[in-house]
Amino acid sequence: MKKCKLVRVLFQPDGMEVFVPAGTLLSRAASAAGRAVEMPCGGMGTCGKCRVVVSGIASEPDSIERERLSQEELASGIRLACRTTAIGEVSITIPEANRSMVQKILSQGVLRDYALMSGVNKIYCELSPPSLDDEHAEFERLAGYLETREIKLKPNLAVLRSLSSIIRASNYKVTAVVHCNELIGIEQGNTVNKCLGVAYDLGSTTIVGYMMDLNTGEELATSSVMNPQAVYGDDLVSRISFATTQDDGAHILQSSAIDALNRIARDLAEISGMSLENVYKATLVGNTCMTHLLLGIDVSSLGQSPYVPTTTNDITLSAREIGLEFCPEAKIVVLPGIAGFVGSDTVGVLLASMHKDNGHTRLAVDIGTNGEMALMRDGRLYVCSAAAGPAFEGAGISSGMRGAPGAIDSVTIGEDVRITTIHNKRPIGICGSGLVDAVAQMLDAGIIDESGRMISPSEAGHLPQALRARLIETQRGVEFVLAANGESGTGTVITLTSGDIRHLQLAKGSIHAAIQTLIATAGATDEMLDQILLAGAFGNYIRVESAIRIGLIPAIDVENVVSIGNAAGAGARLALLSEREMQRARELAAKAEHLELAVSPQYQMELMERMMFPAGAAGAPIK
Repeated sequence: MKKCKLVRVLFQPDGMEVFVPAGTLLSRAASAAGRAVEMPCGGMGTCGKCRVVVSGIASEPDSIERERLSQEELASGIRLACRTTAIGEVSITIPEANRSMVQKILSQGVLRDYALMSGVNKIYCELSPPSLDDEHAEFERLAGYLETREIKLKPNLAVLRSLSSIIRASNYKVTAVVHCNELIGIEQGNTVNKCLGVAYDLGSTTIVGYMMDLNTGEELATSSVMNPQAVYGDDLVSRISFATTQDDGAHILQSSAIDALNRIARDLAEISGMSLENVYKATLVGNTCMTHLLLGIDVSSLGQSPYVPTTTNDITLSAREIGLEFCPEAKIVVLPGIAGFVGSDTVGVLLASMHKDNGHTRLAVDIGTNGEMALMRDGRLYVCSAAAGPAFEGAGISSGMRGAPGAIDSVTIGEDVRITTIHNKRPIGICGSGLVDAVAQMLDAGIIDESGRMISPSEAGHLPQALRARLIETQRGVEFVLAANGESGTGTVITLTSGDIRHLQLAKGSIHAAIQTLIATAGATDEMLDQILLAGAFGNYIRVESAIRIGLIPAIDVENVVSIGNAAGAGARLALLSEREMQRARELAAKAEHLELAVSPQYQMELMERMMFPAGAAGAPIK
């Protein structure tokens, strides 16, 4: 294995520091430190918004930096974080204006009806002190008391080590914390009203946590962070490579994930006013690679065909074993997965939305850098995953950005272009939902044809004058202006290029081809779909008509396409609050039939076809 040289990156003025591999972009180091910088252009170096002041051992300015920054700026230490790498120890100051605004991270997903039975019980016990007539051991004394409550108590060595001293210090009035008959905690006095759990959705881009009251099922707090593992690779393949080729790479990725989970936990405690010592159970969902890395399981088999994981079983361990800052013997439960790239996050979606076969043909789609799909038909459940790339998250797009304030999130084209932005800020870039909207509208206006080709200004005679003026020719080819210099919040023009359209075609083609392969495998057709469920942030914010218009999802009645929010997180909460739902998660994972698209001729054939945009009547903008 290669030795991974870590270098220190210090952020001023707060003194936050991180250690990252030598050669890491400063923008990624900033994200890992929770000090992200604004990059409306998606890190292409074209917007110049990620200016930082750098001292230390960094890479030499490249041609893009020399074009964007003056000699005076470079001499004073100003650099572009998206172009500069840390070679050795570096100190960075991020100007206030360039500090990243909070991304819209989707945390909500509606919980359906369930039976509250978390498996965690707190029982207040008033025990009889020992005497010469009653010489029962302390644990047996406690176990005898609980047996009257029909609990056959099992010991836990870590709890036993301090059991006697706690019981005696509290004058034999204690609260026993029991999980499925195992003693996982002993507390002085009556603490039965403090019984907490945490559910996590460990995404490759974002991580969300929920604090729940296990006595009532009430949600007490929600918190989220960007996944700090992104500094070691944007996608799963990059992280697998880092884990398997770099010395201590797997441990570095594991530690960064655990640190993020603990950061969320501390935030949840602060928001709710509760103590993490009273968290006795946590559930977690994530794709197979994320959960393997978190648990310290070798991921090398996920990096080579046939992409087989070490296990897809659910796994239970203690908070102490993994380093989470809860009650030391709190149970941490990772939900079961299905296959190498269909993990417990998909099981969470299924648990939240497709837990019953109601006789309908239903499709669930969770779109991100990877897309996971599930189809239920005639009592059978089919699942698959497809690589989509980062276009739906705004990355790789010339003016792309994540879903943060100032991102164009919807576009309407009539006589001219109308846009909306997140938080109604001046536009600084375009996010995934805005990109899909824009392309759908450009198709209907006749600015783009079915092949994805953007017409030139000389071919735009059929367009209104305002739209003709928005077609410009640059060194990159034909571009379409969404916001002119004076309209944008950056002072630079925001456009869509032919290259941006191709990126979207690749992404939507892969997703729709996977959907069609599932449908064909199930012996169904688009017309047989009763419902499409869109999970995740992208599915929540996208305009359904636009998704259908560009050919991202099958063209069914829009009333039958439902956004279900963070369904993976909802599934994690259901499994936290109900042992019955946890068993249902196991049953769904076992029932799912995984389709490997890499060896599917149907998928390859569909991919070629779905790259094209659907035919439609030009000049009929979406309302």
